[in-house]
Amino acid sequence: MDIALPIQIHLLVVIPSIILGSINLFFEKGTRFHKTNGKLWVSLMLIASFSSFFIMPTGSLTWLHLFALLVIVSVSIGILAIQKQNRRLHIGCMFGAYVGTVVSAIVALSIPGRLLHNMLF
Repeated sequence: MDIALPIQIHLLVVIPSIILGSINLFFEKGTRFHKTNGKLWVSLMLIASFSSFFIMPTGSLTWLHLFALLVIVSVSIGILAIQKQNRRLHIGCMFGAYVGTVVSAIVALSIPGRLLHNMLF
């Protein structure tokens, strides 16, 4: 099966971002590991979000691209929040971006005709 480059890039970064995000959610906050893992997670999330805009199976953007836009905004605000030591806003933004990613992955898996659905079912 020939998969387009944007889909390959998207899957290559989404899968580890879900894993890294869960690690940061469950381990101690504020440590060097948390910060390093978080920077890697943010990078992967932004690549995943921007790469999704090149995935247009219908020829145009769909409602699923709203998740990508939400992640870009949420992660960006989360970064600014932690730089200003606003932990509460940081946690809310990053948790929201993570949940949005997991939800969009579940949606992508559950819609017949989408690549992930076809691969699994």
